Amino acid sequence: MKSKANSRNIVVNTVHYRWRATGNDGYISFTIWPDSDSGPTITGNLSYGETVGPPQENGNGLIYHSLGNQIVITNRIIRKIILVCISKHSYNPSAKGKELTLRKADALIDMSDAIRAVRRDG
Repeated sequence: MKSKANSRNIVVNTVHYRWRATGNDGYISFTIWPDSDSGPTITGNLSYGETVGPPQENGNGLIYHSLGNQIVITNRIIRKIILVCISKHSYNPSAKGKELTLRKADALIDMSDAIRAVRRDG
């Protein structure tokens, strides 16, 4: 049984799921699983999708800085991922099966309506 600690709830097509997302260097990892633990887990990653500022010289070469507007993982994005898994990968949350791994999941879903973080400097 997966730990429910630090996970969120979502209901898609009457099925209750749990999910969590964590930031890593260069990408966001996510894990989604049916709350009943009956079906396979969905895992994958998303890019931060942030805007990068102009390069700056630091003495060792050019460095780039995020402008701090990366995507925020919400139920809206998780719902889209689940629906893509059902429609394009024949995902069945009630059937036993192997984990479904999506690499670069943002290429599979429309991210245009994603909520963006706001950097508050100072």
